[in-house]
Amino acid sequence: MTSIGDGSADPLLARFKLLEETVDKLHRENRTLKTKLQSYNTLSTFYHEARQQMRNLNLQLAAKDTVIQRLKANQNRAAGEEPQAAASKSLLDSMMEELSRLKVQLQESETKCQEKVDSLNQEIQRLHQLLAEKDQDVIQVASWPPHPKEMEICRLQRSLAEKERAQATNEVLCRTLSDESHQLRRKLATTAEMCQHLVRCLEETHRKEIQNVEEKANKNGGNDESFEKLQEEIRLLKQKVLHVEDLNAKWQKYDASREEYVKGLHSKVKELKVRCEQPKGPHTAQLHVDLMQREITRLNKLLDEKMKQNQKIKEESEELTRTRTADGERIQMLEQQLLVYKDDFTSERADRERAQNRIQELCEEISCLKQQARRQDKKEPGGNQPVHICSKNKPHVPRNVTDALRRSEPTEGRRRVTQADDTEPQRNPNLEGRGQDELQCPLCLRVFQDRLGDSFLEHIAECGQ
Repeated sequence: MTSIGDGSADPLLARFKLLEETVDKLHRENRTLKTKLQSYNTLSTFYHEARQQMRNLNLQLAAKDTVIQRLKANQNRAAGEEPQAAASKSLLDSMMEELSRLKVQLQESETKCQEKVDSLNQEIQRLHQLLAEKDQDVIQVASWPPHPKEMEICRLQRSLAEKERAQATNEVLCRTLSDESHQLRRKLATTAEMCQHLVRCLEETHRKEIQNVEEKANKNGGNDESFEKLQEEIRLLKQKVLHVEDLNAKWQKYDASREEYVKGLHSKVKELKVRCEQPKGPHTAQLHVDLMQREITRLNKLLDEKMKQNQKIKEESEELTRTRTADGERIQMLEQQLLVYKDDFTSERADRERAQNRIQELCEEISCLKQQARRQDKKEPGGNQPVHICSKNKPHVPRNVTDALRRSEPTEGRRRVTQADDTEPQRNPNLEGRGQDELQCPLCLRVFQDRLGDSFLEHIAECGQ
């Protein structure tokens, strides 16, 4: 009897050990589910942050719209001065259409993100319910007293049913992860296309700006330093655009590796399902539990690594957003500087034209006064009595000539006076032998050098008196 009792107690002990192992396994699964809940919570926070970033991008787009409208209004005002306003207008229209299309895409992405967040919230609620059920089952198993073999068999069946349920939930989770990966891949493709299109638009606008700046620099001739600064700023912006494209490529690589990881999880779930369907004894069950524990630890490590990579990419994206805002402010400042340079150039050109017109008027007045002086010289008798001529023509020519020459204070006016005086001896038959660099008083016929223009004017004033 004792031997029979010992023989029946050994399988009971083995089954009791199996029950303890199943309880431990349930505890571990509970912990893994809690970690998964934490990961889902982090994913939901990431989605909320992405929505916040999208709102910021909407605000930036609105600011760009206002800047484009302001530039468009400025170009419409300057349509009479600049002949290339038609091409810039068409470019601005295309940019406005592109911005409207991007706004529609952003709204669609916002709706998709909202749907994803709702689905994640539902999934989190379902996982909370599963956790509550697991906790209740663990409490019931822990509170069970030792029972006969039928109760142990029932408990083992329940544990198998729970395993199958957990596998089903894992499959559902893997399926949802694959769907999310596909959606994220499509979203990345659309964002990559949008970024490439924006880069092309930026290159076109930079090319147009460079052409305009080159034309203005050729017209001004004095804004070379500002043009070089603008070229340097454009080169830095192109480098930043290349950096953004590099980060986009890294994100695509990360998405591909994530997809491969999800496929590996699918294959592992299938293998585990096949292993669970196969009949196994207590030793194989223990080995299976060990393998599952190792696999869970490995997956937890991989999850930690992926979370770190995601955090790093998030920090890089935040830094890129900050650099983009700084670049936008820098571009606005450069546009304001260009407008200031343009206004300075127009004002300088107007001043130059006014000065040129004034000089021309003075030169015409001087030529008229010289003609009057020559006429009065011709009316006077021949030059045998210079003193008599000076005393006779006292109030007429010298005063007008000296006053006109003293009113023309700029150096260009004096140069024109000397050139007109150089052409005068060719017309005067009495002074044919005089050189081109000499000046002669029309009253006393005294000769002066061209470089002594001041002494010539003083002599004319004295001779007229």
